[in-house]
Amino acid sequence: MNKETLEHNKFLEIEKEFHDNYANKLDWDTPLEERLSYDTESISHAKIEQRFVKMLGSVKGKRVLDIGSGFGNAALNLAQKGAIVTSIDISPNLIKGCNYRAEKNGLDVDFRVMDAQNLEFEDNTFDIILGYRTIHHLQDINAFLLSANRCLKSGGFVLFVEPQKHNPFVEFGRIFIRNSYKDDRTPTEHPLVPSDLRLMRKIFGNMEKDEYLFLSSACQIFSIKGYKTLFRITDRIFTPIDSLLWYLPFLRPLYWQVLVKCHKK
Repeated sequence: MNKETLEHNKFLEIEKEFHDNYANKLDWDTPLEERLSYDTESISHAKIEQRFVKMLGSVKGKRVLDIGSGFGNAALNLAQKGAIVTSIDISPNLIKGCNYRAEKNGLDVDFRVMDAQNLEFEDNTFDIILGYRTIHHLQDINAFLLSANRCLKSGGFVLFVEPQKHNPFVEFGRIFIRNSYKDDRTPTEHPLVPSDLRLMRKIFGNMEKDEYLFLSSACQIFSIKGYKTLFRITDRIFTPIDSLLWYLPFLRPLYWQVLVKCHKK
């Protein structure tokens, strides 16, 4: 086994352990809500959900691959809308929980334990490949994108919501407020940087994207500290300002969340 393989296996083990522990904290009897994301707390997160659904379009009869099963929200809701869904995750505990939720809600989803960098599917299998805050957990985004492109049918598309690296407020919070990966995040994750987005455009030859949460990302501190009323007030103040600042292109890499769609030509 070469050094690169050993490093990747170590990486996968860290991600697996983290997400297995996360799965053990979830209430798998939580009723299924009609949303794809697990987080619509802020105005911007709700906007991301709405825009994601619009860019997704009708999924009825479509073969969809969900990257990062998580709590199962995306996969189960897509199945409810008539999609033929396969959902993968590195965590066996998450897959076990998702299978339980699928059975509990009478929904048919093919949940599998799998490494997203090495998709175990034939060429031209899926109409859509999507993920909610998932691919920044991958060690090699290039390997994943090439694998995703191979598994997509001609005319199919990828659709992702991901955090970006250079938001100053989030980075400050990561360092000084929530600095323990054991509770919050894995040490291997890496929010997207402009070169990752350029890579997507290079592989697929096209890209449609929107950015969300610049100044309003600073409001998250109030939510973290439990000051919900203050969070809602400041979120309402800063969100429209973010919408105006978005028209300054040089600021867009500083927004916390990016929504990306690329078609396979």
